[in-house]
Amino acid sequence: MFHVSLHLSAMLLIGVLISVPNAADRKWQTGTWTDMGVKRTPWLRDPASEGRSASNKPVMTEVATYVIETTDRRFELEDYVAIGSAAFDLHVKVGQSVTFAVEKKIAYIKLDGGEYRLLVRKSERKK
Repeated sequence: MFHVSLHLSAMLLIGVLISVPNAADRKWQTGTWTDMGVKRTPWLRDPASEGRSASNKPVMTEVATYVIETTDRRFELEDYVAIGSAAFDLHVKVGQSVTFAVEKKIAYIKLDGGEYRLLVRKSERKK
């Protein structure tokens, strides 16, 4: 019984590893950073302010927002971490070119030989 479940677990793991796309499989494109800003959200906890709210009101955490435009699309993106938790925002310059790939609700940004993930809040055709 143990041998069968171990074998099944190994097969499932191999299936997951095969189906997860890597950076080489992504459809990379180029665009331009056209805007960046700040948004307050209750859906993300800021570790720096953990435990500071004495009331039952949700703690509003500031996250960075970004806009990338290509020749035909506009992507509104949001960071997964609170402002100050990562140095990604220091690399973004409005007007600068960016290489990125979008898969479902995740934008992968090429940065210094690695990738940074942002949440895609909106993707629309440019008018």
